[in-house]
Amino acid sequence: MKKLLFGSMLVLLFILSACGGEEATKVKEEKKASAAETTSVSELEEMDWENMTEEDWDKVNLSKKDFKKLLDAMSEPDEDGEIAISSAKLSNDDTIEVEFNNSDGDTLENGMTAAIMDAFFRQFYKHSVYYNEKEPTIVFTDLTGFTIMENDKPIEYDEENASSDGEDLGEFKLDEKVDVAGTIITLSNPAYTDERNEYEEEPAEVLSFDVAVQNATDEDLYFDTYDFQVYDADGTLMETYALDYLTADIKPGKNTSGKGFYAVSGKGPYEVYYTDFVTDATAKWTIEVK
Repeated sequence: MKKLLFGSMLVLLFILSACGGEEATKVKEEKKASAAETTSVSELEEMDWENMTEEDWDKVNLSKKDFKKLLDAMSEPDEDGEIAISSAKLSNDDTIEVEFNNSDGDTLENGMTAAIMDAFFRQFYKHSVYYNEKEPTIVFTDLTGFTIMENDKPIEYDEENASSDGEDLGEFKLDEKVDVAGTIITLSNPAYTDERNEYEEEPAEVLSFDVAVQNATDEDLYFDTYDFQVYDADGTLMETYALDYLTADIKPGKNTSGKGFYAVSGKGPYEVYYTDFVTDATAKWTIEVK
């Protein structure tokens, strides 16, 4: 899921660069834009999309043309050539239809991704000239036509009942089974690898380690090694590296294994953290490559 979210932000940057030459005065051709100018390309490019405040969003006003470009660009391949969304379009002025590029139906990953993408599309719609004080209906389907989610209002989360204990589970050793809110993780065999992705910038080193995961909950579990945070000896957060990393939907009681890859500085030892997104329970490992 996280990879999809990062891909969505990259798509957004693609949209901004692809809008070149669209002047704000063109919005005068659209009836609803008569009282407001659309956001200029330079203004959009300067915005920090990961840390947008309410004041920042107040500055965003997309024309009909640019909002449709945003939807069209969501089906573009990401930097790894993968297509997460096969199509995104307006079926009418207040309904957005999004088709995921899979036939997985109502999986945990599809449901979680739809919930997050609902907020993404809804926010941009409400900052376009399509918005007329009415929430859009957003429909998510898979390639078979199965409806994953359909909402005509923002998704409300039960923050009062959600766990936010943020329990620090402590530090664990390699080859030790660690239970993080029902996700049982074992890390082992850290090493620098010579494997490289020709489309990625050349890092100082690529750190890999083996990951074994068991789902000890009674629900499907989506696991992704992008959820690990790796810091070097200077306390600098390292980036994930796009090789054949572990990502999987795991049924209750089942397990899987694979690898995590990270572009690192070569300054070990490394601290590795995993946090459960529901309970905020966090586990830590220290990895030293010999």
